[in-house]
Amino acid sequence: MSGGSLVAANVLSTLSSRRSALRLVAMNSVADEAILSDYDEVWLTSEIDRSDEFATRFADVVSATKPDLIVPTRDTDVAWLASYQQGAPQQHHKLLCGAVRIANAMLDKLDSAELARELDLPFAETVGCTDHQRLREFAKKHGFPLIAKPRCGFASRGVRVVVRAEQLGWLSGRDDYVVQEYLGNHARVAAHVASEEAEGIALFHSLEEIKISLQANIDSNGNVTSSIATRNTMLLGKSVSVSRETSADTQALTRRSAGAFAVAGWRGPINVQCQRGPDGQLKIFEFNGRFTGATSARRWLGHDEVGDTLRHWLGWQSDGDSSYFAETIFRRSADASVNEEMRSVLNERLHWVRE
Repeated sequence: MSGGSLVAANVLSTLSSRRSALRLVAMNSVADEAILSDYDEVWLTSEIDRSDEFATRFADVVSATKPDLIVPTRDTDVAWLASYQQGAPQQHHKLLCGAVRIANAMLDKLDSAELARELDLPFAETVGCTDHQRLREFAKKHGFPLIAKPRCGFASRGVRVVVRAEQLGWLSGRDDYVVQEYLGNHARVAAHVASEEAEGIALFHSLEEIKISLQANIDSNGNVTSSIATRNTMLLGKSVSVSRETSADTQALTRRSAGAFAVAGWRGPINVQCQRGPDGQLKIFEFNGRFTGATSARRWLGHDEVGDTLRHWLGWQSDGDSSYFAETIFRRSADASVNEEMRSVLNERLHWVRE
């Protein structure tokens, strides 16, 4: 699902040298993605939020291709597939997702905080914005900076760092935003604000710091089959370098999180995003029930999460090299062109097959 996404590109990258026994089929809502020509077959669909139209097309694709495993690569894919699974429980072994309640909670930051409380996992303190007095009390308790996020946003879009009480005004009464305690370096934020007030706004800037990413796989029977923790250096919402994180508390939280999600009914990949607060304690700020934009990097670190999934869900045996043991991975982008023949066929027939 969403075969043109960054996550899907990561999945393809991990399989590039060992796919002779696999047939990789993609669904995507647009034909203008260079990565699509790397699949064996592509089906054009509507946007997933056009639910009835998408559901009909999804059923047609599944009927025609008879997939052994369906892999969601965007958060909305995960939630949709989990909802679909609820009505088709006999297909659970083919759907890389878990309980719909968990999938929906992952989409909503306020529900994610509540889910973490239920699972007894340390989550950044989070408050909704509908109650002005509660919002003010939250700010008084935690001080500034705070971080404001869309409840259902992704890729850091719409996220704001709130540094003064008067900046809470636009948030008060809104039901589409949450405010969280700021887990990063408070002094760095203060220095950045002072610099911009004195010197002007930098054309490009980012307050991102080191994030801790916990990734685990849960098979269709609820067994945790693999896990890894990494330190991700972030820039503009993307990992620019990834290395293993081996601290004892991180390893413990990785095991604890994976086990909690497995018991709660999640299946497939689970990603837990964390950061150390000013006190040095790890806190979670986001969950994702899928592979991520660093999946390929983790394979270079020796963690083959895609291969592990295929082995435990399909009994697949790799036909290529899986010996990757780098210490640190630096990410870079690459140029690529759209296959014009594929795009033309997709736009005309809504279906393309590699010849």
